[in-house]
Amino acid sequence: MIERNSYKKFWLAIVILALVAIASLVATAWVLNEMEPMQAELATVEIELNASKELVESLEDTLSNLQVNYYRLTTGYGYVLRDPNYQEMKDFLEQDETSEQEYLENEYICVDFAADVKANAAREGLRCAYVVIEYLGLTGHAIVAFDTTDRGLVYIEPQFDWEVEPEIGQRYYQCVIPPPGHYMTEPDYDDTIARVVDIW
Repeated sequence: MIERNSYKKFWLAIVILALVAIASLVATAWVLNEMEPMQAELATVEIELNASKELVESLEDTLSNLQVNYYRLTTGYGYVLRDPNYQEMKDFLEQDETSEQEYLENEYICVDFAADVKANAAREGLRCAYVVIEYLGLTGHAIVAFDTTDRGLVYIEPQFDWEVEPEIGQRYYQCVIPPPGHYMTEPDYDDTIARVVDIW
C-alpha cells in the first residue's frame, strides 16, 4: 500500500511538473509573440530617434550660421535700431556723457555734439536723428531727435540734453525748453528758424 501510494505521488508529481513546464512554455511563447510587435516598434522608434538627432544637429549648425550672419548684418549698420519710449530716451541722455564735453570754437561744436549723441545712441540700439536747423541768416545749428513710442518726435539740444520744440519763423533760443533754474541766452546773431531737416 505504501509503495502504491508513493508510486501515485511520483506520477502525480511528474504530471504536475509536466503541466508546469507546458504552462511555462505557453507563457514564454505568448510573451515572445507579444514582444515581436514591441521589438518592431522599438526598432522604428530608434530609427526615428536617430533621424531626430540628425535633424537637431543640422538645426544647431543652421542656428550657428544664422547667429554669425545676424551679428555681421547688425554690427555697426543700424538694422536693428529701435525707437525708444520717452523714459528710455531720458535714461540714455542721463548716462550719455556728450553734454559734458566743452564747446570749443572750430574744434568741438554743435555738429560734433549731435554726431556723438547719434553714434552713442546707435551703440545702445536706439534710433536717433541728426537734425540740421537752418537759420534765416548765414548760420545754422545741429541737434538730435528721437521718435519716441509714447510721445512721438522729441528734439533734443545735445549740448545740454534739453528738449526743443523747433518752429519755422521762431528764434531757436526761444524754442529750447530749459529745466527749472536754467535759461537759454539770446545769441548776437539771427537764429530765426527757416528750415528743419531730420536725417535718420
